[in-house]
Amino acid sequence: MKWKNLGILAVVFALLLAYVYYYEIKGEKKREDAEEKAKKLFQFEEKDIAQIDLKNPEGVLSVQKDKDSWKMLKPVDAKADKSTCDSLAGDIVNAKVDRTIEDPHPNWKNFGLEPAAIQLTVKLSGGKTHELELGEKDFSSSSVFARVPGQNKVLVLSSTMLQGDASKKMIDFRDKSVLEFQRDQIKALNIAHKDKEFVFEKNGDDWFIKKPFEGRGDTSEINSIVSDLELAKVEDFVNPPLDALKKYGLDKPQVRVDLFLGDNKTRRTLLIGDQIDKTYYAKDDSRDVVFKLKEDLLKKLDIDPQKVRDKKMVRVDRSNLNQIDVKLGDKLFSFARGSDDKWRLIKPEGNQQKNLQEYKIFWPIEDLEGKELLDNVNLKDAKYGFDSPSAQIVITDKNKKSTEVVLGKTEDDRVYGIVKGGTTVYKIDKKILEALNFKVDEIIEKQEK
Repeated sequence: MKWKNLGILAVVFALLLAYVYYYEIKGEKKREDAEEKAKKLFQFEEKDIAQIDLKNPEGVLSVQKDKDSWKMLKPVDAKADKSTCDSLAGDIVNAKVDRTIEDPHPNWKNFGLEPAAIQLTVKLSGGKTHELELGEKDFSSSSVFARVPGQNKVLVLSSTMLQGDASKKMIDFRDKSVLEFQRDQIKALNIAHKDKEFVFEKNGDDWFIKKPFEGRGDTSEINSIVSDLELAKVEDFVNPPLDALKKYGLDKPQVRVDLFLGDNKTRRTLLIGDQIDKTYYAKDDSRDVVFKLKEDLLKKLDIDPQKVRDKKMVRVDRSNLNQIDVKLGDKLFSFARGSDDKWRLIKPEGNQQKNLQEYKIFWPIEDLEGKELLDNVNLKDAKYGFDSPSAQIVITDKNKKSTEVVLGKTEDDRVYGIVKGGTTVYKIDKKILEALNFKVDEIIEKQEK
């Protein structure tokens, strides 16, 4: 009998636990969700919005949803700014009514609702339309008065975010991208700035300079220019849009940028013309609108040849190298990759079986970087000393392709260098000569005793 009573108590206890969980805990969450939903001004989702019409002291706006983006219909037919439109749509959907002021005959003027400063019309993809008017903020400035046309009640919205976004200028809702492109599609970039012209071509992730000289480009620096073009924003649009390019100095622009995209090398062109205050007139050649740009972009496009060049004499892929030979005066160091993929010191002899601290071999090679680059010079000029080199480095890859670097005379704290077969002279920190004078005891891996 005792065990039977205990069993009954256990069942009752389990039922109580279930009640507490499903009604008090889980049920409470459902009730909270229901209360939050009831507070929402509109019972539709952001994805349901097809169009938003807005009238505020700054003007009249109409934007239409276009798949993942927005299109501006008023005040001009143009691409809309996705971020700003998404924010306004989100504010509308998330607007909550904190309380309602019921009055058969409300004095709308007391709430800034006659006339209302902001009028919103939201059209849904299903065809339904919702309207809302926004007035003044309450005494705490944390809420805003609103009304739905046709209803005799004042709504107090619990946030002023909607009012803030709905009060923006019309230009804030317009896409202000200077040049629209996808950077991963870029195949080439041409920049003509007054009397200078640069032509860059991309191969994989690397940039190469084709004009005014040929060589490897500094990938980081050229990518930075691309980023500035990608992120550049219009300061203001010129109205009327366009009557004559000459008026804005765009018939003979001081800067022209051509981007070539995709395998078909589709061209996107930016023209920059006359200066006005601290901005410049500019135009995307594919659009009939003139706009103003900050001078920052123009400065970025005034290219310093030294900055866009790759300063490295050689680009080393350690995994693809097979042999490194260094001749320094009467010394010869020869390193080779063994069948076990380990590097060995072949010359000077006597250490072939010893493991090496491999990074100490590669560091000096990877440090072959010009602090200054010289073009169009006489390579036979004795001042460079390439006929009597201070060091010679031959790097051979697994395909037996060799690259030779020659270091000549020193001048102050620099040593002249050249890649054999090239025409560019590199001025390198002369400390490289010390680094190439390998100390055998220091590069051999220490054996644990």
